[in-house]
Formats: sequence, C-alpha cells, structure tokens
Amino acid sequence: DNMSKVFTGILGDEDALDPLSNSPTLPQLHLVCQPGNGGPVEDWINCEILHNAAAEQDPTIATVIVNGALDKVRDGYYPSIFFPKLAATVDRFYKTFESIFYLKPIADKGVYGWLYRSYPEPWQVVLQTVQTRNNRQVVENTVVFTSDTRPSYQEAVQQLLTKAAGTVQSL
Repeated sequence: DNMSKVFTGILGDEDALDPLSNSPTLPQLHLVCQPGNGGPVEDWINCEILHNAAAEQDPTIATVIVNGALDKVRDGYYPSIFFPKLAATVDRFYKTFESIFYLKPIADKGVYGWLYRSYPEPWQVVLQTVQTRNNRQVVENTVVFTSDTRPSYQEAVQQLLTKAAGTVQSL
C-alpha cells in the first residue's frame, strides 16, 4: 500500500535491510543515552528496571550509560525525601557502575583543570595552565594527581589549587 511505500522511501532500499529473524534474541548490551538529563527522573529508575529485566534472562548483558549525569544521582543532588524511588536505586545499582571514560571540568579561584579517567587507567587530576611560547598562548596540561580510586570533586579541586600554588600534595 501507499503507507508502506512512504516508509520504504524513508528507510531506503528494502534490499539493503537485513532479514528479520523469527527467533527472539537477547541484546548483548543496553546502550542508554542521557537518562534524566532534562527529562523525567524516572529515566534513571527505568535504567535499573531495564537492566534487571535483562539480567533475569542473561546476567552477562551489560548496561552502558552515556552522558548520564550519574554524579547528580550518586552524590545526592536529588534529595531522597522528595525522590525516594530514585534514592533507592543509588546504592544497589548506580554505585556499582565502573566509569570507563570520565571527563569533568574543575575550576576554582581562577584555576582550571579536569578530573579524567580512561579505564583501566587510574583517575587523574589534570591542571590546565596558559603558557606563552613564541608569542603564542598555549594551554599546557599537567597531571598533578593520580589515584586508583576516584577522588571527590573537592579533593580534585584541592590538588589543582595546591599545584597551582607550587606544591603537590598526596591524598
């Protein structure tokens, strides 16, 4: 009919599509993009529901969350008194996540840097300073702290401030 021709045109040439299987197959992973970011808090709750439902069928199915603003969820941005269902997911689900790539800007008192991690490497606090070379300003990145465990935001800021003042301190 005409409607199927419209959708075929939108999707392209049907001959290029893979045939659908009649047997149900489970996904190898769930890829979730930006849950709760600008949307309902229930997005984060639904991530746990989705993961648990899949784990009942196959416990090897991974859940990957991209740009999930998990710091807000894990660090109490949403008060448990107002969001009890979300708070209940934090310890049993979100605190079990392993960050495989993390890059968060840090700034305080005119000092700038990043909290960075690329799994399986350690966490790094990176200080950014502006240097003048050959009459050009260049941003220089200096790793001022590494750790196998993630430093808090305040610990990372303290490392930046300490290095910017001229000494490095270990936590």
